[in-house]
Amino acid sequence: MIWVIGGTKDSRDFIESFPFKGELIVTTATEYGGKLLEGVKDIKVFCQRLDLNGMSEFIERNSVKKIVDLSHPYAEEVSKTAIECSKLKNIEYVRFERENLSSEEGVIEFSDIDTMIKYLESLSENILVTLGSNNIHRFEHMKNKSNIYFRILPKWEMVKKAEEFGILPKNIIAMQGPFSKELNVAMMRQLNIKYIVSKKGGDTGGEREKIESAKEIGAISILLSRPNVEYPIAFSNIDELIQYII
Repeated sequence: MIWVIGGTKDSRDFIESFPFKGELIVTTATEYGGKLLEGVKDIKVFCQRLDLNGMSEFIERNSVKKIVDLSHPYAEEVSKTAIECSKLKNIEYVRFERENLSSEEGVIEFSDIDTMIKYLESLSENILVTLGSNNIHRFEHMKNKSNIYFRILPKWEMVKKAEEFGILPKNIIAMQGPFSKELNVAMMRQLNIKYIVSKKGGDTGGEREKIESAKEIGAISILLSRPNVEYPIAFSNIDELIQYII
């Protein structure tokens, strides 16, 4: 079997294009990731988080001969653990990594989130944060938290988490993308946003639309760099990835 580490739109695109779906077995870390694959026929999907031991057992149980990692660009621990496991089991690991967009004017980039948080705390104008709910706890004690708006998925547990860390309902935007440039512009104008904070998620993650919308209204884009992971072999094109595997 070929083990696909999924949970992203990239993984769905790969699975839908792969000609031998019966050879695929898919895991996602969350139920939401599993729902992204609803409607795709002839594949087995398991929604579960796996540590190194869990990955090893999964490989043995399902006779996995190859790992294809299409997890999120910021799922650093998942990728590192899968690489380690592939070495232990002596099987091939192949990564799909979204292509990085070229540098733009009006963009500030940080290599680590702690430095980014310190910078954001120095700002007095309104900020739109689109880093996802996993990083919300980092904003709990910020003195300018009332000027920060958080766009997260419209899931009860994520909204609850935001409120638990002291974020007021008026500062929570619970919406699911993709977000067009026009929608971003309208939202940012409505909230008088001067800075938009996001990850370098590439085109799939809406990075281009965020940067372009900020430019249109004269706001500044603040980006968190991707984790630095040494992939044994990686592709940024789905078709080339499939051809390599076949």
